Amino acid sequence: MHSKIFQITTTKVDKECYLNEDTLMQGDNSYFDYCNEIGERERKYYIDILVNHILPKGMFELVDEDTIRYIGGAEKWKEDFVAGLRSKMEAVTPDTILDCAGSVYQLEKYLKNPLGAAYWFYTDADGTQSYAEQSFAFMQFVSTLEPGTILYIGGVIDYHF
Repeated sequence: MHSKIFQITTTKVDKECYLNEDTLMQGDNSYFDYCNEIGERERKYYIDILVNHILPKGMFELVDEDTIRYIGGAEKWKEDFVAGLRSKMEAVTPDTILDCAGSVYQLEKYLKNPLGAAYWFYTDADGTQSYAEQSFAFMQFVSTLEPGTILYIGGVIDYHF
């Protein structure tokens, strides 16, 4: 399966520091089978999908093709996350803990990726970090931002898993 990794930072990313197919570990012992650069038109398309369909509704707005603004809403998101966590926890019972795709697995997935998308996030502006993270880590980062904070999108790459 394919999805995307987004480089999103609080400082403008120089093109030479964009996340690219060689930045992240891939192959054996990695979550990513391989990474691949995408074209500019596809990049813009997936940025729009990210802002308007994946990130929590109303929390961000697209300022231009490489810039988004955090509107606010982290407190509401945290409340919703905790409610979702409680719901997942209620599904954990002695009868469901050992199911292959059962309650513990669903809880684990939710803890790592509460946005439920296969998108990953890379928050290093220098392009030297060797890993990307799932949506919980990104939402932790967002929770530290003040409303009105501008975020810059650097590299956007395709990955296969």
